[in-house]
Amino acid sequence: MELQELISRGRFIFSNAPKCLEVFTLINGKRNSKEIAVKTRRKLSAILNDVKKMKDMDLIRPRTDANRKIVKKEDCVIYEKVPLLRHISLIYFQDITKGQQEIARKERTAKKHKRSQIQLLRIPAVSELLDICRHGEDHIYEFKGPRAETAKITKEIAAFLHTRHGGLIFYGIDDDGSIVGSDLRRQSFDQALQNSIRNTVLPRPNIAIKEIDVLGRKVLTVIVPPWDRKNIYQYTKEQRVYIRRGSNVFVATPEELKKLGRGEYID
Repeated sequence: MELQELISRGRFIFSNAPKCLEVFTLINGKRNSKEIAVKTRRKLSAILNDVKKMKDMDLIRPRTDANRKIVKKEDCVIYEKVPLLRHISLIYFQDITKGQQEIARKERTAKKHKRSQIQLLRIPAVSELLDICRHGEDHIYEFKGPRAETAKITKEIAAFLHTRHGGLIFYGIDDDGSIVGSDLRRQSFDQALQNSIRNTVLPRPNIAIKEIDVLGRKVLTVIVPPWDRKNIYQYTKEQRVYIRRGSNVFVATPEELKKLGRGEYID
């Protein structure tokens, strides 16, 4: 089983059960459930219930000795984390609800004060990116696997440039959300993409490319700014204007071009 799948299972269990996450942190191949119950000041039955959930999800397993016999202490099975999870930081399992609430608060504040400056999307934390991969692409997030054509990425950028929030393109994540990592160094990817944009998108936009480490793999993130409600960006390679709806890119219709010309968002 892949590490990404195990982390997704853990987040599913722990998202609404912080006490279960606490039990997970205390499982180390030495403590039994009774000792964990004492440390957490919870009933043994509750601990056993949490342990069963984690065992059913293959996050933990009974510890065995050299003869492959299950190790017990005081007639209570001792569990250990599966090898892939033994050295994983808890940040991968942490709840991001507070972070999402903070983002929503900032968005409300920005709307209230009618800020005119362009706000770039921020790079998501690792735990947030895992959730993004699980939920899939949408109107803000786009996945591109290794060896994706530079021209296709440029077209995605041309479409994102007409959106209310801009977008993030993750190079190194397959369409199904699997984190496979980039096959290019950031400098090489940046050079190729910037040249493509310079040659095929008018007026020329400013985009940024950042490298992030996720599960030991490098993912290159293209940050596309929100639409400035002034410029209409043309993908000159095809002499067309593109827009993004959901996770898809479309050629702008005459009516949509009129809306863009009036500075109106195409929702």
